[in-house]
Amino acid sequence: MGVKIQSQLERFQRVDRNRDGQLQPEEVRDYLVATGDLRAGADEARLLREFAASFQPTRASGYTTYEQAAARLDQLARKYPQLAQRVSLGKSVEGREIWALRIGKQPEGKAPGAVITGCHHAREWMTVEVPLDLADKMLEGYACDKDMKRRVDTMETWVVPIVNPDGYEYSRSEDSWWRKNRRVNEETGCPKPKPPSGDFEWPTPVGVDLNRNYYDAARPEMYRQPGDTPCSYQDDPSHTSDGPRTDTYRGPRGNSEPETQAMQHLVLGRANIQGVVDYHSYGKMILIPWGYKDEQPANLATYQRVAEAMNSALGGDYQVQPSMELYPTTGTSSDVFHANGKLAITMEIGTSFQPPASEIPATVEKLTRANLAFLDQLAATRSG
Repeated sequence: MGVKIQSQLERFQRVDRNRDGQLQPEEVRDYLVATGDLRAGADEARLLREFAASFQPTRASGYTTYEQAAARLDQLARKYPQLAQRVSLGKSVEGREIWALRIGKQPEGKAPGAVITGCHHAREWMTVEVPLDLADKMLEGYACDKDMKRRVDTMETWVVPIVNPDGYEYSRSEDSWWRKNRRVNEETGCPKPKPPSGDFEWPTPVGVDLNRNYYDAARPEMYRQPGDTPCSYQDDPSHTSDGPRTDTYRGPRGNSEPETQAMQHLVLGRANIQGVVDYHSYGKMILIPWGYKDEQPANLATYQRVAEAMNSALGGDYQVQPSMELYPTTGTSSDVFHANGKLAITMEIGTSFQPPASEIPATVEKLTRANLAFLDQLAATRSG
């Protein structure tokens, strides 16, 4: 079967419904529809090729590695020491630093703040490139672009290219379809499920979906809806699961993962942070709250204004909609941050998870314009 590691074997078993050792196109398509990975806005042919490639040696050539991203942030901080500082937000499950670059002329916490994040989900490689490009453009443009200088002088921007460093490197080197972090789930509080066939024994499950693990103690329904039965091994209606082998496993408890803890501390631990843009793929969508309930945010007009400005910067080819319209979710960063007074936008970029690296320059050029529009709208919202 060409399957070299256990996560791929398990996935193969789930897709191969007729147990003939071959993946038929209709089996693959049905599987991707069932998992929510094939949805509106997809380049279906490309997505199917990406899925097939996940059973082969991973090919991440041309994309920035974790080490390269860390070095790039360090180089920017050294080149522009008065404007930028590289900061570790904490360490991942496997001990990698979760690096951020703070950009701003004023002392920390003294200017309105924004956070731009990428790679909550390991396989979404392009989302790493977008925050990195923003950092480059803001600092390199400081001396020659009056608008860029204004942004750096009057705002504090935190760039976090890789929220999930362990999963990202695993996706790059072992299994390109990997989504979660690399937590070894020794104890989940749920019974061990039976494998789809009796010819192998599943080992200890690995991984938590970081964007289903966010938690607000004052609003526990954002993590688990009332009436949601624990220990279901299928995705529940919120596209969130208690099954530790599923891609959307929410974890043993809310905010259990060091990666989500680091992000909640960054965003909720700083009163000056006004808004967050979190990059995902795919779908060419600008998503606004809520994701866990079908209700408009109280500041809908502000969200619409900001999102439309970002879409205009993108050329108008993205769809602005509530997260709930994509599919219901629980435990997401955007809902938790919005509930705590931050403007929280989720960007679903592109038409597949891993477009060719040749598309990086054109993609990030557009999305940096959208990020700059977001920063300008935040500034206008605060001063208006």
